[in-house]
Amino acid sequence: MSINGTNEIAALYPPPPPYVKHFTAENVAKIEELKKSGASLDHLEDELDHLVPPNIPTEGHYRAFGSVWQVKDELPDLASMGMTQLYQSRENHEGGSSSYQDKIQELHKLMRSLLLNFLELTGLLSVNPEQFPAKVEHIQTILVNIHHLLNEYRPHQSRESLIMLLEEQLEGKKREIQNIEQVCAQVKEKLLQMVGETQEDVGNQQVVTEES
Repeated sequence: MSINGTNEIAALYPPPPPYVKHFTAENVAKIEELKKSGASLDHLEDELDHLVPPNIPTEGHYRAFGSVWQVKDELPDLASMGMTQLYQSRENHEGGSSSYQDKIQELHKLMRSLLLNFLELTGLLSVNPEQFPAKVEHIQTILVNIHHLLNEYRPHQSRESLIMLLEEQLEGKKREIQNIEQVCAQVKEKLLQMVGETQEDVGNQQVVTEES
């Protein structure tokens, strides 16, 4: 069964697709018999073809709930989106993309540039309001660059969040182990105390018996 690339459904809860009518008990039984017999499921009747799940897409895009989703979730660069890139993409020592420390520095530069342009915009509105569109467009470009840099930082943020979560779980396990060891030590101490009291009682009984 192939994925229909012209899906026009855009509602939040779309109606069932038309091929659900083929999921009858008879067709399901036929598919099960074919699977048990080891027959090929590549060339089936139309009513049975819909019962075979489609292959997972490995490239390109797919549609879901009226939206187009890319199979490989990659962040496109600003140039491919027709935007001006204001920050520098420095190559790290391993030849990969710019390091996250560089991204932080570029974010600080963009924030300072944003504040400066905002101050210039307020001054421009008080002197010559007709020239504000170019300044607003520049501010929008800065904001787009900031947003894009933050999106580039998300993989690093996800890794750091995962590390923090694992460290919290590790600390919790260590506390549980310490509590278990503490309880075991208390139980052991209590057992030794009971053994000592029992031996003392047995000794007292022997003394009383000998005196009798």
